[in-house]
Amino acid sequence: MDRQTVTAIFELFTGTHNGIEYYQIIDLAIYETGSMLLPDADNTDLRLNFLSAAVAFYRLQQIFAARERAECTYAGKVLKESQNTAYDYSKRLLRDYVSLCSDLIYTKNFIFSSFSSGEDVISC
Repeated sequence: MDRQTVTAIFELFTGTHNGIEYYQIIDLAIYETGSMLLPDADNTDLRLNFLSAAVAFYRLQQIFAARERAECTYAGKVLKESQNTAYDYSKRLLRDYVSLCSDLIYTKNFIFSSFSSGEDVISC
């Protein structure tokens, strides 16, 4: 996996040039993708760059979704219901890339979860 390529793809997903700002998330995503690789997988396969960028985008949207849950009011901060479509999109995007790389990775290592709304834990 190439960090520059992953960063460029991540910026494509986010729609802005923010790869430097989120380099730690990108590095974590590259590590996470590397830990999913099968022993005989080619770590230079182009698809893994897209998967790493999708993991980074998903992690970023998780952070944004957590921030959106609080709303400032006159009485202080309260939780609000949110329809974070970017988060839902990032989850679908990641699932697509996990599926695309299914011959290169162990898919049991990545878990989608939601604790706030009581949804089930979904492993892919």
